[in-house]
Amino acid sequence: MHRDTYLQMPLNELLRACKVSGFQGGGPGGQFRNKTNSGVDLRLSVFNLAIKSCESRSANENKVHALHRLRLAIALNVREAPKDPSVLKFPGSMGHIQPSNAAYPQFIADVLDFVAANGGDTKEAARAFDLTPSALTKILHADKAILAKIQELRRAGGKPDLRR
Repeated sequence: MHRDTYLQMPLNELLRACKVSGFQGGGPGGQFRNKTNSGVDLRLSVFNLAIKSCESRSANENKVHALHRLRLAIALNVREAPKDPSVLKFPGSMGHIQPSNAAYPQFIADVLDFVAANGGDTKEAARAFDLTPSALTKILHADKAILAKIQELRRAGGKPDLRR
């Protein structure tokens, strides 16, 4: 299956595609914390990705957190050939998109595909989504992991770091 299939599938299907294990995690919960295996470790072998979550005392909540992080990890780490710009549409509004938007991981993956294919240049990605380069730069600066990946792609293409 292609990367986009995993980014767009419902969370319950993505969970079934993973190897799931529990662990005793640290964090909030005091003396009751270490008595349960509420931490969740998800492994998606098709992309060799592993994500852990133990923010909550609830294993179910931790699974949801981990699944959302897994989608972003897929977007950050799995490159494909860029799509034709005619099929792309910016999933946010007025140059802004929230990380909680269900289409956010797919958008980030598509942007990174364009940046990787263009030697680290972000202008083609901005053009593909009908955004200004500064609007895209602002979106990319909002998440440290995304910005780190962009800077890595820019350095590999011999470009200077992306500035605000």
